[in-house]
Order: sequence, then structure tokens, then C-alpha cells
Amino acid sequence: MKVTSERLENCQVRVVVEMEASEIEQKLRQTAQKVSRKYTVPGYRRGKAPYAAVLRSFGREALQQQAIEDFGQEWYDAALHQVEYEPYEMGELEKVDWDPFRMEILVPIRPEVDLGDYRSVRLTPEVPQVTDDDVDRYLGELRKQHAQWVPADRTAAFGDRVVVDIEGKVDGETVLGNEGRELMLTEGARYPLPGFHEEIAGMSTGEEKIFTLTYPDSEPREDLAGKEGTFSVRLVAVNEEDVPPLDDDLAQMVGDYETLADLRVAARRNLEDEARQKVESEFPEQVLTAIIDQAVKIEFPPQAVSHELDDALEQMENNLAGRGLKLDTYLQMMGKTRQAYGEELRPVAVNRLRRTLAMGEIIRREGLTVEGQAVQAELDRLVAAEEFQSEEMQQVLQTPGARISIMNDLLLAKARERLADIAKGEAPDLPAPATEGEETTQSRVIAEGMAELEAIQEEMAEPPATGEETAGSEPVALEEAVEAVALDDTAANEPAEEPARE
Repeated sequence: MKVTSERLENCQVRVVVEMEASEIEQKLRQTAQKVSRKYTVPGYRRGKAPYAAVLRSFGREALQQQAIEDFGQEWYDAALHQVEYEPYEMGELEKVDWDPFRMEILVPIRPEVDLGDYRSVRLTPEVPQVTDDDVDRYLGELRKQHAQWVPADRTAAFGDRVVVDIEGKVDGETVLGNEGRELMLTEGARYPLPGFHEEIAGMSTGEEKIFTLTYPDSEPREDLAGKEGTFSVRLVAVNEEDVPPLDDDLAQMVGDYETLADLRVAARRNLEDEARQKVESEFPEQVLTAIIDQAVKIEFPPQAVSHELDDALEQMENNLAGRGLKLDTYLQMMGKTRQAYGEELRPVAVNRLRRTLAMGEIIRREGLTVEGQAVQAELDRLVAAEEFQSEEMQQVLQTPGARISIMNDLLLAKARERLADIAKGEAPDLPAPATEGEETTQSRVIAEGMAELEAIQEEMAEPPATGEETAGSEPVALEEAVEAVALDDTAANEPAEEPARE
């Protein structure tokens, strides 16, 4: 076997396997022997047909495809031992030629990260100054938080909270029925369908109104999409927002303040604290961005981006499921397909992957680790926390995955602290560089993400993709050949006692 490799862009390698005709012929004969044991060859008992008879009955192409199925993994593994690259996941069979034999496999390899002199990055966290306008906006929010809804002796307007009785019919069938339903009148609202709020605006308390509206084509209920509905509405009540004035009474209402001046001082102090905390929280991310911008290389195979997209869609699907909504339904409401939405997310996935890889490299280069005692202490804290007291959560916290997740979080916190120290020029000296075999499990976990790591491990256990057929199935050409042989009733029902002479 002769193995050569060609390094391609985006962390991919084309591995070429070439073999002598005699070696391939031997594999085809082994395949033919296996086929003869599994299928009936006309004129022979199972397992007794010679190579030429099997070849004549099933065809050379079918045997070649079966040989790839039988020996593809063996050839793939042997080839990988002769190349210098570490696979990211299973390779994809691109092309097979048989005369002479040449097999080309596209192998994604592990991402490569070179951050260059990342320790030279310098940034200074800048806390924005709190202005009088900022304080005024803060106090305005406090006023709204303590506002009350009171009856309004006027017609309904946008911004009001109204109470309505609703009956809606499509083709004579009731599709919407609510009594005493509260609605916040909002211009351009799409619930229960576009134009509904606009019809209510201007109505008076006690007034009844009948109007027609057409459901949009994007309506989640397919039986209503594009149809015209007739709606009967009675306006029961109109309530408007009563916002308290900005005075000493408000100060005493919201806290332990005597005057509005005291409240202003406290508001400014709160805003300054929030601004400082926000800058401190975002500063490590800004440092990471600066490090990535000056990096020499951050490369990864397309499969890594696909994993990020899958994770993002799965996370969104889970979030929507928690609110009783399916992702496909949500996308339909937005007028998008899953594929189109995935493409929209691609730049986000690429950016997230670049940041994950850069962070993993920083953890490795900085020699950051988390002690087992720290993991256990955090686990004990979570076990005792009120929000984790359910039986289900307690069981989750006892799993190995929980410990790895906690280690991951603690390691990330350490890395964020180190990023801030680097940018301020306060980072400790680097440890001696680790050899390839000494790379910590922790740095690999953070670099790849636990979900992605588990997916890779599962895929590495599967056979390589050797065509369109699924693992364990017979190649299409061989199945067709078997069907052709089965047409010979004599061969199927009355096999010869002795092999016929060729």
C-alpha cells in the first residue's frame, strides 16, 4: 500500500491510497468468498462457488463496491498511520479508481491556532461617565415601575390596556372566542392578526364593532392562512398608565430616601456601579477580540462550523420547546426555512468557534488548570443551593458530566481573569511549554466544547463513509446482482451436489 497526502485549506487533507493489482485481486477474491457464503451462485452450493463463478454471476463492479464496504475501514486506518495529521473526525470517500487502484479520502484535521505574541496586547478598561441625562432616564424608569393602571374616560388609544370581548369566525366557524381579554394596544401588533389592534383604537367603553380582516399567508394555523375572518368586538374597559410625579413622595416610595435629591445621589451611585461592573465583565471579551484580530492563524475544517450550527439550532429548539413552540413553527412565522436560518447563523457560528479555539489555546499556553478540591467545593455549593433541590437536579449534579461542566466553568473564569491581567501587563510569567503528550485534558475540553467532543468520539467509532449506502447495508450494485441471480429458479431451489466444471 502506498499512501500520500496533500494539505488543503481550511484544515483538510486529501489522503490518497494506492495498491498493487495483485493485492486488490486478493481482496476481491476474499470478498467473492464471503458473497458465495451469503448468496446462492447458480450451479454451486453456498460457500463452494469459485471466484470466476461469483464474478460472472454478480459482476466485477458489485464485488468492487462490496470490497470497499468490507475493507474500507482497514485501508483507512492503515493510511492514517502513515500520515502526520490528526483527524478531526471521520474522513469522506471522494473517489475510487480500480485500474490501477486509487482511493482518495478527504480528511478533516484538527483546528490549528497560532496566536502569535498575544501577550503584547494592551488594553485599558474605560468606565463611561454617568451624565445627568443618564440619571434622568433611570428615574424615569423608576416612575414607570411604580405606575398604576387607572380607568380612562375617553376612547381607546395605542399604549392603553383594554379589556375586550371577542368572537371571530371564518367560514361560519368560531376560531377565536374570548371574554374579558386584556390587550395592550400596540400599533403594528400581529396578534391575534395584523390590523386587529388598529380596529380597536378609537372605540369607546361599551361600544360594539364588527369588522373583517384577512389572515396572512404566514399564519401558523394552515387552515386559516389567507382566509378572511369576521370579528365581533365589545370594548369593556379602557385603562391608562398613571405615572407618579418625580418628587419627594416618589423617593420615599421607592426606598429609604427622604428627598428627591437623596434619590438622585443614590441613582448616580447605582449607575456608576453598574457601569463599572459592566466594563469589568466585558473587558476579557474585548481582550480576546484583540488577541484574535492579531492572531497569525486560526483555522478549522468546515465540519467544525457545522457542529457549531447544529449546537446553535439545538439550543434554540430547546429554548422554544420550553415555551411550547416548535422551531419549524417559529421559523414559519418568520417566513424562513431551517436551512436559510442556519445560513444566517453561520457568521455567528464562525465567530463563536474562533473565540472558543483562541480561548482553548490561551488556557494551554498559560498552563491554567482547576484543582479537584475547587470542583468539589463548587459542586457542594450547587447541591446545597435552593434552585437545585429538585430530585431531578440532584441526580444531574451527581453525574460525571456535571463535574466536567463545573470544571469547564471554573476554567473559563480563570481564563477570563488571565486575559484581563495580560491586557493590563500584570500577568505572571509563562510556565515552561508543555510537550505534545502533556497537553491537559482541561485545555482540550475548553477548546472543543463537551458536546462537540462527545460527538467526535461517537463518530470516530463509526466506519468511514464509503459511499451513499448506510453502514451495514449491502451496496446497491450487489443487491441488484443478487436479484438477477435469484431469477434463476433452478439455482435457487435445486443446487448441484458437485460444482459444475468451468
